[in-house]
Amino acid sequence: MKRALILTAILAALVGLAFLVARPHVPDPSEEPYVGARGASRAKAAGLEVHFKRDGVEAAVDPGTVLHAGDTLRFVVRGERARYIEVRLRDGAAAASTVFPAGASETPLVKPRDTLPIRPAIGPGGVRVVVTALFSDRARAVGADADADTEVVTLAIAKE
Repeated sequence: MKRALILTAILAALVGLAFLVARPHVPDPSEEPYVGARGASRAKAAGLEVHFKRDGVEAAVDPGTVLHAGDTLRFVVRGERARYIEVRLRDGAAAASTVFPAGASETPLVKPRDTLPIRPAIGPGGVRVVVTALFSDRARAVGADADADTEVVTLAIAKE
C-alpha cells in the first residue's frame, strides 16, 4: 500500500511537471501583434497603386498626400492573379463615374502590374477624391452593383 501511494505521488509530480514544461509559449500581444494562422498575406491582395502627377513630377499617393486641382492620376493594378476590373472616381461633391473601362459594356481582364490606360485630372472644389475599384473573377456589366463575388477596394484621398 505504501509503495502504491509513493508511485501515485511520483506520477502526479511528473504530470504536474509536464504541464509546466510542455505548455506553449504565448507571446505578449503588444510585442507581437500578428501571430498565428490567420490567413494569407495581404501584401499582394487586389488593389490599385495610385500615382499623381503635379507640375511634371510624378509621385505615389501615400496616406499624407493632398491632391490639388489639375493633378492627374495614374493607376497600376496590384494583385495575385489576373482579374476583371472596373474603376470609379468621385471628385469632390460630384457623382461617382466609371473612369475605366470608359465606354465599355463589360469589365476587361487585367494582370498584376498593368498600368491602366487612363489619366483622370482632378477638378476644382471638394475636400476628397474617392477611388473605388471593383475586382471580380469573371466579366461583369460596367456600372452594375457589386455582388458577392466582387471584391471592392475603396481609397479616399484628401484634396485642397
